[in-house]
Amino acid sequence: MICLHKIEINFYENLILNTKQHIIIMSSLSAAPATTTKTLPKLLEALLPAITSRVKAYHTLFSLPLIAEQWEETLHRAFKDIGQNTTWKPDRSHAVGEDMRLEGIENSRISCKSGQFVNDRSLGKTCVKFNGSRSTSYPSLAGKLTHFCESHDDYYFLLAKDKKFNKKYKLLVFESPICRVDQLTWTESSSGKAWNGIGNFKACIGKSMSAQLWTTLPLDMIPYQFEIDCSE
Repeated sequence: MICLHKIEINFYENLILNTKQHIIIMSSLSAAPATTTKTLPKLLEALLPAITSRVKAYHTLFSLPLIAEQWEETLHRAFKDIGQNTTWKPDRSHAVGEDMRLEGIENSRISCKSGQFVNDRSLGKTCVKFNGSRSTSYPSLAGKLTHFCESHDDYYFLLAKDKKFNKKYKLLVFESPICRVDQLTWTESSSGKAWNGIGNFKACIGKSMSAQLWTTLPLDMIPYQFEIDCSE
């Protein structure tokens, strides 16, 4: 009986000890800070001052708008300013869509664009109009739309401005699927010189020369908008 009693005591002592250890482990796990996944939108707050500073520095030297490869490099250097490396290289790449991606961050392929503000009557909204890739290699409309809708990039970074340039920009950032052209209803223009797509936004593909895509996107569809004033 004495041995049995000792066995019972040892059993309950071990049970209590194991329970305490389990509580300590669970408490430490719950107290540990949750790891947050780094995403592109989470960088925008820190990125904006770096972009603004560099765009203003550009206009201490130049009066013409910041566009094309100069905008790409400006964005690349702004990311570097906040400690984020990119894959951008000064090689004037003509790859479709992606101009750079952020190292160590998934779904961060960026297409850099310039844009112009327009008041579109048919949409009844203030929009930004910008160009896309060319499609001469695809003779049919279906082939062109399939090409444009392939996954070439994840985000657009548009540096938009008025037609009459006043050194004021709006940085527009949005996910690429927002303006996928397979969402539109497409018809041939009355002149037969272009295809026009209409829906929540508009797009046009000319039939001459490069068969380039032009998109007219309402500003109220764009989630991230930031003013950059270099007129002062």
